Amino acid sequence: MCNQSLLFTGRQVQPAEFFAQLARFVAVLRSLGLKTGTSELADAARALAAVDVLDREQFRLALRATLVKTQREARVFDLAFDRFFVPYEVKEQLRRQEAREVEQREQLMEDSAAEIREGVSRSGGEWAGGATEQLNLTDEQLETYSRLPEEERNRIRNLLEHYRGNPVNDPSSLIAQVVQASLDYWRYHLNRQQEDTGIIRQEEEVTYYGDEAVDEVVRAVSRDLTGEPEESLLERDMRAIGEQDMPRVTVLMRKMARRLATGLSRRYRGSRKKRAIDIRRTVRGSVQFGGTPVYLRYRSKRVQKPRLVLICDVSASMALYARLIIQFVYGLTDVVRDIETFIFAEDLERITPQLRRRLGFAGTMAAVMTESEQWGKTTNLAEALRTFTAGYANLLTRQTFVIIVSDTRTQHPEDTARQLEEMKRNVRDVLWLNTLPRSLWREVRTVDLFRKKVRLLESNTLAQLERAMHAL
Repeated sequence: MCNQSLLFTGRQVQPAEFFAQLARFVAVLRSLGLKTGTSELADAARALAAVDVLDREQFRLALRATLVKTQREARVFDLAFDRFFVPYEVKEQLRRQEAREVEQREQLMEDSAAEIREGVSRSGGEWAGGATEQLNLTDEQLETYSRLPEEERNRIRNLLEHYRGNPVNDPSSLIAQVVQASLDYWRYHLNRQQEDTGIIRQEEEVTYYGDEAVDEVVRAVSRDLTGEPEESLLERDMRAIGEQDMPRVTVLMRKMARRLATGLSRRYRGSRKKRAIDIRRTVRGSVQFGGTPVYLRYRSKRVQKPRLVLICDVSASMALYARLIIQFVYGLTDVVRDIETFIFAEDLERITPQLRRRLGFAGTMAAVMTESEQWGKTTNLAEALRTFTAGYANLLTRQTFVIIVSDTRTQHPEDTARQLEEMKRNVRDVLWLNTLPRSLWREVRTVDLFRKKVRLLESNTLAQLERAMHAL
């Protein structure tokens, strides 16, 4: 089998080898449900003639533009490309990882089967052996058992204990049916629960080609498409979220933004609680009743919604986090007014105008990154805060929440701490969303320094980001 990494190492690739690999990749896509025929293959060949095929990104985009027609197909393509066009060593590493996962799953199934059979055996009686023999559980039933909470496993065990000393002469068939029916019920219940929360895995329909090099990729992509629920994206370190996940991440971000907007709206709604009587309004309203104050008017405290100021680190170490944080804020601007957004590395830049152009997120990020002079540089939050104070001090009011997103690693930390302390005096609160995992906080001196001045909240996953934003 030819080495797929040759396409991206700068070495000469023979035309026959090149087109053989391209045909195999198209076969992968076809097996995964994409309608890629000879016309699409011809389009792809023409597109590749116009780009540098030894540049991985140009090669990928040329194929993507000609072989993909829908958003679902784009996700399949990205997964297949990353699985197919990889160096041999990476492919071997993926094979070993998949073998370990299969082994773990098989072990989990064996453990579940052994635990259930042990429960049947312990439930007593000469019939227990017969029940065990009749207990032919499917893989789906065993997987369901492995997913059950411990309290539900205990219920099944208690159900078996109920048959200890059962007067029925041979309830073995009944026992087996009860266990199987219970697991089938829980499989249905857990799947419905996942549907209600948007965390459902749908099996992908695939066909196999008969070429192991193709089928291996098809199996891997199929597992990737069906095996990862939404909740795992929420709990994954944001740096590890790949391009293939971005369509689902975008949907998640919109949900998060709407939930936060709804929470803010409820929290800062004007109070209807009756307070002091408003004499002027009461007297004015009594005129229609001949001066008798039939209806008392009360004063209500007017609650102002907060202003949000986001200051996001886009230095080299933070760029991957910044992309997702800014996407979240971009979604938030659709539902919450009065958000000012800044980015910083060695200095500060205001990007609120770019977010308000409504170019779509991809267009907005392209505008931000091409127009920025800070993206990917080193970090100097002290200088950025000085620039903010000099040019945007009018944003700092008692209704303002300042949100800083960074891993706390910056030049001149003592100067930064002093400026944070001064800023906090002038605003409602300063929240620092720390993208550094909490397990590393003790190892980074600036974490302890800054947490003495402002609130630090762990925010290296989407779930943590959402929880942190609800602290507003």
